Amino acid sequence: MAKPFEMYVFDWDGTLMDTTRLIMQGYQHASKALGFPVPSDELVLSTIGLNRSDSIALCCCDCPKGRYAEFIQAYMDWYAKKEAQLELVPGFRKLLENMHKDGKRLAIATGKSREGMKRVFNATGIEHLFECVQTADTNFSKPNPGMLLAIADESGLETKDMVMVGDAVLDMQMAANAGADSIAVSYGASPKERLLETASLGVADNVPQLAAILGLEKYLS
Repeated sequence: MAKPFEMYVFDWDGTLMDTTRLIMQGYQHASKALGFPVPSDELVLSTIGLNRSDSIALCCCDCPKGRYAEFIQAYMDWYAKKEAQLELVPGFRKLLENMHKDGKRLAIATGKSREGMKRVFNATGIEHLFECVQTADTNFSKPNPGMLLAIADESGLETKDMVMVGDAVLDMQMAANAGADSIAVSYGASPKERLLETASLGVADNVPQLAAILGLEKYLS
């Protein structure tokens, strides 16, 4: 069981909401719609957590920067309709709500845009649970530690008192770069074996396992 932390920071896509395959398929749809080669599943998954421009540059290297806006629009037109049907990963709503009620401090550090977070907060109704929200369009993209450093500044805490919960190696690297601990969930973007190499506190296969590793089991009872 891990030590208690002053701040619990969560990634969104692939962690709190199982959007990984949807993002992958959306990038493949946009690439095809614009007439570019369709990127492999593995390539798209490896870029989840980056800001939109960086991920397009890697997934669709034939797409000129002048067409990024067109790519993003094609992606969003397809993705937004599908995302509205998704729910939080089972167990997370109860865990987060009970942690919040008990005074645990919660934050978000995500590769989503600010507008994207507004959309999913409206759909899930959990924005009030988080005191800090950092997005890739208003800060540096992962694995740069900027989002965690901003959360530290905003909350008055030190990064050593935080834990980052994510599904991607980029999340774990961001935490290490910021001097924070990290724990991974295995159902998202990165292979479990890679997460085991990079997550300081280990890897959980589901929310009950995550709560057990962090000593938060009572919030699921």
